[in-house]
Amino acid sequence: MKNIRTIKFLMTLNFVLFFINSFAQSLTFNDATSFYEYSKIKDTATNGLIANFKNRLETLNYKSVLVTDSAIVGIGFTNHLVMGFATVEIKYVVKLFFKQNRYKLTVTNFILTDKNGSNPLEGLGSFKKKWIGIIDKKLPDIIKNIETLNKTETW
Repeated sequence: MKNIRTIKFLMTLNFVLFFINSFAQSLTFNDATSFYEYSKIKDTATNGLIANFKNRLETLNYKSVLVTDSAIVGIGFTNHLVMGFATVEIKYVVKLFFKQNRYKLTVTNFILTDKNGSNPLEGLGSFKKKWIGIIDKKLPDIIKNIETLNKTETW
């Protein structure tokens, strides 16, 4: 009886881990650009997407937001605390491309900056895998913040 419970528990645990990993957002290496990036395409029926995303990026303090008829590009950043006291700024580029009733969101060009200088993610050598894991953990919040359109805070 105890063995059956253990087997059921392990099967459930495997299913949950598989489910979580199936939908995890993670960086992949793009051979065409030689950069690590996260990209997704989303269908939508929302009107005024370009203006909404432009306003959202400006609200989130993205820098150098450029807008065309079919794309938006902006520079964002997030921070990571290393060993409890050293702050590393992670800069990235967000690109939004628009077609009929859908858009493509790409987060790429990661640059890590600390007190010693700046390095692109692709040039980190042996620390690259660690930083990809750190960025993977931050991606869901970055994506959620960008895609949260027309939300207003009420007091």
